[in-house]
Amino acid sequence: MARDEYLTPSLNGFIWHLLSCSDQEAEVLAERFSLPPAIARVLLEKGVSLDTVEAFLFPKLKDQLPHPFSLKDMEKAARRMAKAIVLKEPIGIMGDYDVDGATSTAVLKLYLEKCGIQVLTFIPEREDGYGPNAKKMQEYKEAGCSVVATLDCGTTAFEPIQIGTDLGLDVIILDHHNAESLLPKAYAVVNPKRLDEAVEHPCHDLAAVGVVFLFVVALNKVLREDGFWENKTEPNLIQFLDLVAFGTICDVVKLSGVNRLFVKTGLTQMATGQNVGLSALARLVGLEERPNAYHLGYLFGPRVNACGRVGTSALGMKLLSCQDPMEADILAHELETFNNMRKDIENDVLAQAIQQVEDYSQQRPFIVVKGDNWHCGVIGIVAGRLKERYNVPVFALTLDKDELKGSARSVVGVDVGDLIMRALEQGILLHGGGHPMAAGFSLAPNKLEEFIGFLNENIKAEKVQGQVPSLDLFGAFNLSGITLEFAKSLQLIEPFGEGNKEPYFVIQHVRIPYCNLLKNGHISCSLTNEVGQTMKAIAFHAADTEMGRQMLSSHGNHFFEVVVTVHTTIWRGSDQVNIHIVDMRPSP
Repeated sequence: MARDEYLTPSLNGFIWHLLSCSDQEAEVLAERFSLPPAIARVLLEKGVSLDTVEAFLFPKLKDQLPHPFSLKDMEKAARRMAKAIVLKEPIGIMGDYDVDGATSTAVLKLYLEKCGIQVLTFIPEREDGYGPNAKKMQEYKEAGCSVVATLDCGTTAFEPIQIGTDLGLDVIILDHHNAESLLPKAYAVVNPKRLDEAVEHPCHDLAAVGVVFLFVVALNKVLREDGFWENKTEPNLIQFLDLVAFGTICDVVKLSGVNRLFVKTGLTQMATGQNVGLSALARLVGLEERPNAYHLGYLFGPRVNACGRVGTSALGMKLLSCQDPMEADILAHELETFNNMRKDIENDVLAQAIQQVEDYSQQRPFIVVKGDNWHCGVIGIVAGRLKERYNVPVFALTLDKDELKGSARSVVGVDVGDLIMRALEQGILLHGGGHPMAAGFSLAPNKLEEFIGFLNENIKAEKVQGQVPSLDLFGAFNLSGITLEFAKSLQLIEPFGEGNKEPYFVIQHVRIPYCNLLKNGHISCSLTNEVGQTMKAIAFHAADTEMGRQMLSSHGNHFFEVVVTVHTTIWRGSDQVNIHIVDMRPSP
């Protein structure tokens, strides 16, 4: 297919770009590393060179793990906690209620328990608010703690950290959220996003669980040097990388550099089934194959996140640090119940939010939607769905008592984490923090118009509007080219995620003779080429899109070009090709 045939928008409003690379380089790469030619082309099109391909495909901890003491305050924090361990003092942990917070808390809890230490954990409920809790600081002090760690939170929690410090607690912050110019008065602040850390630091894009793992590496090093492990069994820290992989994938950080190292190694560790909680989740979802990033992000992640959205926030952390398989199965089924509740609430709020957007006539380079009684636990998901639908930054808010709580999701070019921090510094917001693509915040209801005005001033229309979103395609195939061998070879490039996007391919000239509308707006279908070869496929959340409408009404009477991702799955004990439809356009 000629490249200029992709210049008009698709059914989902995307322009398609068919990538190309040097045929000669692809041949050299394929021969040198014994790769299928199509995979060699994908690697080159992703910017992986001959010099970097080995480190990309086969990262090694011993070669690529950064020295943990290269992060500011890391050695100070490790030595202080090591002292508490030697003195056998209880240690308090405060974590966040998402997967990153749950895995961070589970990793540190499991390690400290192997050191023989009593661990007091706290995951706040949504109504408690995000981050450290002043009341819990007092409780930890009364329980005999001298050290408290805040995980995946704390960088902007000035008041509760000050209260803990005033109580005589040495507070150690292990976080990765954007920092202000001033830091809380904690004993140590370990955060690669501190403004005095270099942006080029290899740890800059770590999830919180990655920061916590490096802290555990540093802590274990200090304890070993001090002779703590003499006459004891020193734990193998690799056992925690399955949790590190889980939190890293679900926090949607860039899967390059150290993050890719953690996830690729962690997935191998997860396949051993040593973590009781993760094994329970695998049984719950019927996973019979080696876990990959998709399973963690789309099957495991929503279930652990659900307890922090509509259930009991600590449940996910309890599962991931559980040691009893029977208890783990009970906890996993509780998470399943909460996840089903979350889906129903989410669908209702999403429908209301879409109606607000469709009824609103004024055009802005961003979307603000608000409900008076929307569940706080689903507004982040709703913001993400709206962002995908309209391709602009979205700010979803709900009135909670006398405060508006919000969640933001963004597009490339608009750093909502930075926007939220600036609005916080200007006194527009009460609380806030986040990343370039996602953030949380709260404000007084009478500040909403001021906040919208701030967004109008700072989100430039030319960065968002007038730009047709694009999809990069890594190859064009006939349906016969999507083989099981090809699908398996793509596993070499995994894990996929932010910073290592799953490659899109276009399947040319196929009909859709069969469609079935599933729950939650998914569409299952069959793709058939001109010679009658047929393969099954699925399009997620597609029913109310133009693509979905044409799929459901085509009845095999029209030919389409279909953009897909290609996977493998196990069906009735054998490997099968699994195709996910991303976009479509009528065949020329």
